[in-house]
Amino acid sequence: MNVLAELRSPDSAVLTLRTLTPLYTGGVGQHGDQIHPAGLLGGLRRFSCLLAAAVGDAGFEYAVWGTPTDAKNHYAKRIGLRLDPAGLEKIKPVAGKGCLNWSRPDGQPRQGWYYNVAHEGTLRLTLTRRGISDPHWQLLLLALRIQLNHATFGSRDQWGLGVLAADDLPAVDPLQPPLTAPLPDRPGLHRALFAEIRFSPPLPPNWSARLEQGLRWREKLRNSFRQPGADDLRHYLFGQLNRHGSAINFSALYPHGDNGCALRIWGVIPHTTPSQFGDRRAQVVQTLRQAMRQGPDEVWPGERRIVWQDGAEHQANLANWINQLAGVTA
Repeated sequence: MNVLAELRSPDSAVLTLRTLTPLYTGGVGQHGDQIHPAGLLGGLRRFSCLLAAAVGDAGFEYAVWGTPTDAKNHYAKRIGLRLDPAGLEKIKPVAGKGCLNWSRPDGQPRQGWYYNVAHEGTLRLTLTRRGISDPHWQLLLLALRIQLNHATFGSRDQWGLGVLAADDLPAVDPLQPPLTAPLPDRPGLHRALFAEIRFSPPLPPNWSARLEQGLRWREKLRNSFRQPGADDLRHYLFGQLNRHGSAINFSALYPHGDNGCALRIWGVIPHTTPSQFGDRRAQVVQTLRQAMRQGPDEVWPGERRIVWQDGAEHQANLANWINQLAGVTA
């Protein structure tokens, strides 16, 4: 028999994804000239490592995503990604100079939020395992399902982009309790929060209005931390140039249900190593929930409902909560 015929083909997960909000992965001059696989792969790496930290798997990141180049036993990542963007088309979600802006309540000027070129449509994604173990492959697929169901992908997701949907999610085995204790020194999904704000009226007809609504919710929640002595905390949670990425991410409006729409708010607190403000997490969550109940002044009209999930409330049954987020049954 031909030896090539006996070689084992790597397992793959193949998904056809639909953009519910535009997908933006940067480019030269930040014009989003093309979809960059590294942007999507980096987001999946980050999210899957959050899950691994929550289930106490200290070896997952290096085993799947490779070691630093200066490591004693260096090796490359063991997951491959292939994108087929043929079903995507470029759009300019904001007309004119690509800037969304409106007057601040305190009358102070600001630069606004800039969107140049993004993409909408369908995207075919193939993930291929290259020597990773079955448990680590399962964790990766669980993370992918959770990210699709509750979070975002790509650049500028904290500004409203990157909600994707798949008609068929990859099959995966549920986690079985008991789990190893979460890693204490890394951000983990056990410290995550997910909120979906659902509205009864249908989507507005244009992307500018959909993006603006997500940004108004972002401004409302950020301003809820505009208090004396809270500047460092506010910047830590919502990002600061050259210092912190955003711990809290917001989507634009997207279709939900029969004729309604929704937006997502999700994040991990604390989200850095070393961690900061971990002792104030309960206070942060309380402030966020209160601001969500109030909503921004120009909230999308009609009846709204907030679906809230907080990992801190599920420490005793963390495996069940993770399975629930992934949409699998133990």
